[in-house]
Amino acid sequence: MKLLYITNKIAGVGGIQRVLSVKASYLAEHYGYDVTILATNQFGNSKIEYPLSPKVNTITINPKRSLLFYFFSYKKLIQQFAATEKPDVVVMCDNGIKSFLLPLIVKDIPLVYESHTTQYNVENENKGIARIGYKIAARLIRKFDAVVSLTKCGAAELSVLNVYVIPNPLWINADEESSLSAKKLVVLSRHNYQKGFDRLFEAWKIISARHPDWIIEIYGEDNPDYDIKAMAAALSLDRIIFKKTVQDVAIAYADAAINLLPSRYEGFGLVIIEAAAFGVPTVAFDCPVGPGEIITNNKDGLLIPDGDIKAFADAVCMLIKDQSLRTELGKGAIVMSQRYAIVPVMEQWDRLFKFLKRTEVT
Repeated sequence: MKLLYITNKIAGVGGIQRVLSVKASYLAEHYGYDVTILATNQFGNSKIEYPLSPKVNTITINPKRSLLFYFFSYKKLIQQFAATEKPDVVVMCDNGIKSFLLPLIVKDIPLVYESHTTQYNVENENKGIARIGYKIAARLIRKFDAVVSLTKCGAAELSVLNVYVIPNPLWINADEESSLSAKKLVVLSRHNYQKGFDRLFEAWKIISARHPDWIIEIYGEDNPDYDIKAMAAALSLDRIIFKKTVQDVAIAYADAAINLLPSRYEGFGLVIIEAAAFGVPTVAFDCPVGPGEIITNNKDGLLIPDGDIKAFADAVCMLIKDQSLRTELGKGAIVMSQRYAIVPVMEQWDRLFKFLKRTEVT
C-alpha cells in the first residue's frame, strides 16, 4: 500500500515529528507500506532529528511565500505530487488552516485528518482574522474520509461521525526503571506559551524553598521568542539546569524522580507515557485534553486542577517527601504505559488504512 503523509515539517524537534517518524518507520518496516512524508513548510538546513527508516521517503515542497499566491502554489504542488505518486491513502498531519483544505485539493483518494490540537488552541491561540479563518476552514473536516483523534475528549470536540480514537504509540523499550531516588525533577518540552513554563516557575518558587536540595532539569531547544532562561532569571530562581533536546529520552528519565507537565493544553501528552515507561510518575495539570485520559489520579500519577499552582507545588512536595508513594505511582505508571504499546496501536492504523482502501475500491 502506498501511503502519503502531509505535514508541516519532519525536521527539527517536537512531538509530531517524533511520532510521525515512529509510525512511518513502523509501517514501512513491519507492514511493508510504501511510505512518503511530504513536508510543506521546511526551511533552511534543518535536519531530521529522530530516527527514520531508510524505507521511508521524504519530500519537501516550497510553495510561494506570498500570502496572495501561497494557497494556489500549495494546491498545485500537492496535486502534482499526488498525480505522479498515486497514493492509496493520504494522511494530513498539519493542524494549520491550510490542512483543512485538503479535500478541495485532492480528489478520488481516501483522506485522513490526524488531529493533534484542541479547541483550546482554536479559541485562545488564534486571534482576529486567523481565528475566523480557522473556524471556517475547520468545517471542511467533515469532508475527510476519516478523522483520527488522539483522545476521546479530542474526538468529542471534533463533532464528526467518522472519527476514530487512536493514541500515540509508545516507542520506547525501557531496559530498566528509574530508582526514583535522585533528587531530580524533569521537564521535556518545547519552549512556548502552551507548555506553561510561567506556571512551572511559580510552582518551583514554592517547591525549591521547601526542598533546597532538589533540582529541576529542563530539556528543550532555546526559543528567543519565549526565553524561559530569562523568565527564570527574572524570578531569581536557581537550581534549574537547562539542557538541549535529547533523542534518547532515557538520558532524562533513567534517574529522574518525578516528571512535570505544566501545560495549558495538550493534544495528547506524549511525555507522560515516555516517563511512565521508566516508572517515573508525572504531576500534571488536568488541562485539555490529554493528561486526564492518560493519568489515573493517585494510581499512576497526580492530576492537579488546571491552573492551581499551589496545588501543583504541594503535590510535587508530597511526592518528594514520600518515596514509597513515588514508588507506588511509578509501578502504576509502568502498567499504564503498556496501554500504549506500539504493536496494538499500529494494528489500529493498519486496519483503518486497509478499510479505507477497500471502501475506495468498492
